[in-house]
Amino acid sequence: MNRAAEQPEPNPLREVLSARAVPQACTIVIFGATGDLTQRKLIPALYNLAADGDLPPAVAIVGFARREKSDDEFRTELEEATRKFSRQAVRDEIWKTFAQSIFYHQSEFEDEAGYKTLAKRLDVIDEECGTRGNRLFYFAAAPDQFEPILKHLKAAGLNETCKGSWARVIVEKPFGTDLASARELNRIVRHSFSEEQT
Repeated sequence: MNRAAEQPEPNPLREVLSARAVPQACTIVIFGATGDLTQRKLIPALYNLAADGDLPPAVAIVGFARREKSDDEFRTELEEATRKFSRQAVRDEIWKTFAQSIFYHQSEFEDEAGYKTLAKRLDVIDEECGTRGNRLFYFAAAPDQFEPILKHLKAAGLNETCKGSWARVIVEKPFGTDLASARELNRIVRHSFSEEQT
């Protein structure tokens, strides 16, 4: 019996389905960037994506937190954490390229002026890094900080899109402590970002 004759016809969709999606250029803003979640999980995961070739060439990461520090101090802290917590060994040449896309923005979460300066800085980063105004806001801060962050993002116009760009928000779990607090948090998020943006 001829086994080749028994083989099914090739599936033309298999190639399309197995092809990896190319991520869009964007700036990822992490609120609570000096915390444990950022150092143990977020930055090591983003580094691993970069090492695997799964980050877009035009990407920037902006850490937003209360502590004063420079971009270089922030990069050094994140490199140490990534070397400790990454699932793969950190390769110096990849880290060097990855670190050039990392920035730090110091502000209190409740300080409206800090969001206005963030908006200006993101515009500069868009120009320098080619991130096209696409913004992903990741909330790694304590849940009691979500409301002031969302309020000030909206006041600074950072929840708005223009010229084909997008703005999205990711809220880290747990999403509230019970059904009532989850509903209240959902109401707060919806006041600043549409359902399509969350």
